[in-house]
Amino acid sequence: MMFSVPGRTILRITLRAPSVHPQSRGFAALSPALQGKVDGFRKDIEQHLPKDGERVVFATAWLATDNVFVALMHKHFPAALSGMNLVAIDTMHLFPTTTECAKQVEQKYGKAALWKMPANVTNRDEFITQYGDCEDMDSADFDFVSKVEPFQRALAECNKDILITGRRMDQAAQRISLDLWEDGKRTLNPMASFS
Repeated sequence: MMFSVPGRTILRITLRAPSVHPQSRGFAALSPALQGKVDGFRKDIEQHLPKDGERVVFATAWLATDNVFVALMHKHFPAALSGMNLVAIDTMHLFPTTTECAKQVEQKYGKAALWKMPANVTNRDEFITQYGDCEDMDSADFDFVSKVEPFQRALAECNKDILITGRRMDQAAQRISLDLWEDGKRTLNPMASFS
């Protein structure tokens, strides 16, 4: 593209499509720091999870880190992803964007989640009738009926041996130190160092 006045070029701009490295397949190459995290992730999964994913539960809230976990498992450990359970809790108070994200991830990676809801309810109106308005509930009571109890049911249904979380050390002050493997709980936090 050129801007000019008679006899004089004022500005010349050449537009080119961005170059893509043939090995990147449309994605930028990973930085050395990120590649190191992916390599560590692969090593940790190989060390702590059964190859078939049996009795493994991944607790997802459809956060970015959770979705990265699913993508990495799909790419590097498809058999384990296929055999494990993705567990999601519908608190009856999820944002529409969360449920849309969940549908997209489930569809893209061909892995449906086991969805659990608060006991004896199927929608927000039933929740309010059964438990009250979340704004009026004690936060501990809300957490128990909408998250903890449904999650306990899911773990029992899946016959959980190993729990995987998407928790990271940078998410909260109490997570400054987060073990990759919590032996007493049989919990794997493979995204702990991702930030």
